[in-house]
Amino acid sequence: MLVAAAAERNKEPILHVLRQYVDPTQRGVRVLEVASGSGQHAAHFARAFPHAEWQPSDVDQRCLDRASSEQQDTCLNPRLCSSPTGNPEWGLRDTALLADLGQASSLLLERMVDMPANNKCLIFRKE
Repeated sequence: MLVAAAAERNKEPILHVLRQYVDPTQRGVRVLEVASGSGQHAAHFARAFPHAEWQPSDVDQRCLDRASSEQQDTCLNPRLCSSPTGNPEWGLRDTALLADLGQASSLLLERMVDMPANNKCLIFRKE
């Protein structure tokens, strides 16, 4: 498995946030992870929430291939997502745009959490 140092550093702080929203015993919970990269987060979170269904996604097929090789029983096959307008810095800084895109797909931005290294964890919920 490809190991990304940033993913390794961020997995516990993100898990801390997810524990506020996901009951590890509840069945039928479905989680979409956007920009899954190496798949480390999906694998880590799937172990923490064994009854939830995790859907990794990415724009890079190589990342999805790596994530597929490491997926847990509770992970769905990773999905390739196309980006109609690529971001040259591969970092989306406009959270208002994400909220608008989510709303267009019936996803409500419920909370934005500040994370280490100037990152954000955005919690969307299906309306």
